[in-house]
Amino acid sequence: MMRKDFPPDSFFGRIYAGEELSTEDPGYPEFAEALERARRICEEYNTGYKTPDERREILGRLLMDEVDEDAMINPPFRCDLGFNLKLGKRALINSNCMFLDSNRIILGDYVMIGPNVTIITPDHSRDPRSRRAVGTVSRPVVIEDDAWIGAGSIILPGVTIGKGSIVGAGSVVTKDVGPGTTVAGNPAKPIGVVRCSE
Repeated sequence: MMRKDFPPDSFFGRIYAGEELSTEDPGYPEFAEALERARRICEEYNTGYKTPDERREILGRLLMDEVDEDAMINPPFRCDLGFNLKLGKRALINSNCMFLDSNRIILGDYVMIGPNVTIITPDHSRDPRSRRAVGTVSRPVVIEDDAWIGAGSIILPGVTIGKGSIVGAGSVVTKDVGPGTTVAGNPAKPIGVVRCSE
């Protein structure tokens, strides 16, 4: 099964356009159905032993995309939708990660995600009345080739993490990280430069 394309006026098309949407929107049932689909497939993925081929087949259904034979997600893994996650070549996601992918999460080639990492694309309304209906604006997250996200880190909406960069364990990344930069802390701040060998 291949990744869906959504028309601009659909609920998902409006998510990608950066509109604030909520559970009261007439298009929300489409989103709710996609949430349930991902929950079912994640439960299948996380329950019992699976061979590498079985895991890849289930991931293909979850992501609605071809999965590189050397890419790996160690269970347990949770996500909101699945089809908004794009895995690059030999991407590695370690155990107990949670990806809130109401918008796109794009992982480049050779990206390493440590255990217990959370990547978040939705950001809720600042108006408490809107939050009652889960008013949400979602922004994509991009992690470029060869980046390494340390264990327990949190990546917030709209962040791009540059090629070859490192995010220290337990960091909260609120802003873009430049290529070849090491960041750490809460909020994450630059602490060094990565020396890359070509």
